[in-house]
Amino acid sequence: MRLFFLLSLLIFSTACKEKKSIHGKAFVDREVLVDVLVDIHLADGITNDRKFHRQFDVDSVDVLSPILEKHQITRDMLDTTMWVYSRYPKLMDEVYNDVLNELNVMMDRVDKENEESAPGNRLNK
Repeated sequence: MRLFFLLSLLIFSTACKEKKSIHGKAFVDREVLVDVLVDIHLADGITNDRKFHRQFDVDSVDVLSPILEKHQITRDMLDTTMWVYSRYPKLMDEVYNDVLNELNVMMDRVDKENEESAPGNRLNK
């Protein structure tokens, strides 16, 4: 009975563990994935602005290809990586926490630069 209990506990504890990392040639490294997702969200924000569409007069813009080229990955690698991460929600949450942190750091930096360059700022005198 005791052996059955220990064996059941071992099986249950290993079955509940999340995959710690996703790696291999077919996948995008986690750090690169965070950078790619940051770039995708920035590009999405820019291209969803009405001013962008008025200025460039386009129906649809392929913003993903330049991002993939920049990070030297393929669309298949990104799709495969995102599919696997979608199977592990806790890992996806960790990745998106890093994405949000990076976007917040960027936003804080822009806010600080705008504040410093604002007319009437004591630092500008």
